[in-house]
Amino acid sequence: MKLVLKNITLLSFYSFIVVWYISCASTGSPSGGPRDSKPPVMDTVRSAQNRLVNFKPLNLEYYFDEFIEVRDPIKEVLVSPPLTYIPQVKHRGKRVTFAFDEKEVLRENATYTINFGESVVDFHEGNKLSNFNYVFATGANLDSMSLKGKIQDGITNEPEQDMVVFLYDILTDSIVGKEKPFYFARPDKSGNFEFQNVKTDTFRLIAIKDENLNYRYDLPTEKIAFYDSIIILQDTFNNVISLYSSLPVPPLKILSSESKTYGKVNILCNTAPSTQPVYTLSSTQLIHAAEISGDSINIYYETELDSFKVYIYSDTISVKPRGKQDFMKKSRFQKIYSNNSPQMLPKDSINISFNYPLKDINTNKIIVFDSIGQLDDVKFEQSFDKKSLVIIYPWVTGEKYTISIDSGLIRSFYSQVNDSLGLEFSILKPENTAALNITITDLDSTETHIINVLRDKKLMYKTMANRVSGMKFIIKGLVPDKYNIEIIRDINLNGKWDAGDYWKKSQPEPYKLIKGESIRENKETAIKVSWTSGLSSGNEPKQPSSGFQLNIKK
Repeated sequence: MKLVLKNITLLSFYSFIVVWYISCASTGSPSGGPRDSKPPVMDTVRSAQNRLVNFKPLNLEYYFDEFIEVRDPIKEVLVSPPLTYIPQVKHRGKRVTFAFDEKEVLRENATYTINFGESVVDFHEGNKLSNFNYVFATGANLDSMSLKGKIQDGITNEPEQDMVVFLYDILTDSIVGKEKPFYFARPDKSGNFEFQNVKTDTFRLIAIKDENLNYRYDLPTEKIAFYDSIIILQDTFNNVISLYSSLPVPPLKILSSESKTYGKVNILCNTAPSTQPVYTLSSTQLIHAAEISGDSINIYYETELDSFKVYIYSDTISVKPRGKQDFMKKSRFQKIYSNNSPQMLPKDSINISFNYPLKDINTNKIIVFDSIGQLDDVKFEQSFDKKSLVIIYPWVTGEKYTISIDSGLIRSFYSQVNDSLGLEFSILKPENTAALNITITDLDSTETHIINVLRDKKLMYKTMANRVSGMKFIIKGLVPDKYNIEIIRDINLNGKWDAGDYWKKSQPEPYKLIKGESIRENKETAIKVSWTSGLSSGNEPKQPSSGFQLNIKK
């Protein structure tokens, strides 16, 4: 009997242990229960007292009402003014500890802010605790000045939430690349930022997307926004700062080159070339052509030389052609794109693109005909990169056309010949096209503006508004589709939008993109666009708008 009771007691004990273990191991919400959506709440009684004065470095502890964890503290936790050594931020159970490095020496009579960002989350659901700051002063008083602002992308006008805002009390331009700032702030999801407990002083203000997390502006790939003027923080300073970000365009330079594949030199640049590359070769015994592909320049060549050099952007690239026979055996010359469609306009040209540059084209045997017969006076050209055949003719509205290219009529750099191909397309009738009647208002009459009309990303129409407050124009014969209007205030008069440049103290040029609705065939769509409303960005004020104002006329 005692043995039975003993076994029952042991069984009950083990059952209790298993239930206890399972309950402790479960970290999720009970099945079917409501999901916890509330962030952790700090226990202010047990936690380190905030806003202390005459502070000495010590380990800070913060207690919460539930189990928590600290995520990505290196990125999220900011201390202003910056510390010399990286602090230790850890979590255990319901507690977060912040420990200064034992070698850390805090500045005298300075007010510090520890901003935990969104690093503190509850353990079960990952709910983030926002606006968790701890403030202390090493002197007898807390600094009380504040500064507010907002950061927006200079092109899209979207808020910037992944940048860090810096305040420097040293005002030299170069300080932003040499030292950490005196104060940090992080924007919220709306792009709004705020510095609190700042000393009365004079500051320089910038914001960067800190790619290498070193709190310095030292990479050409770092997006930047900056305030033009020096900020003097006094009791009367109540301005809200507006910043507009952009990615500066660095001076073009070559990062690397590769010529392992016969017939092609790939040159990788630090940014996309804005114009066709200017280059020379060390020998005239080559045929060659170049194309831009993203951040790369591809130079295609054909030669019997053992080696040659490419001179481009003050660089010299040595090329030793290898593997020609293998290349010729495996490669195939073929069409990769043509723009023929049932929605061609009379002014359009036909573009037929190939994977390799073209050497010879027997245009006398390429046949273009309409419903009556073969056409004369058709023009044939090559694109700048020599990879496209361009066919030009005054097409007639409502007519259908066919292009017939027999095999062997087009020869590549490498003496490969084309397969036969045929294209069919038709030209829209006037009653199947659409028109835009565009009115632009509220321009700055002291400046020059560029107005671009885009179909998707393709430029369909471009005009200039030179020192006028508005303009009106009509575009006829358009394919019924969606069209966007792009307006650029061309401050430096170079005919394009320019990003900001901190070192030249130039802000991103004010820009507006108004996304349109589909326009219908045989209709004139009236569009009225105000520069000071809609999707404005750059240095212009933003006001709510629905974009295009449409007025359909029959």
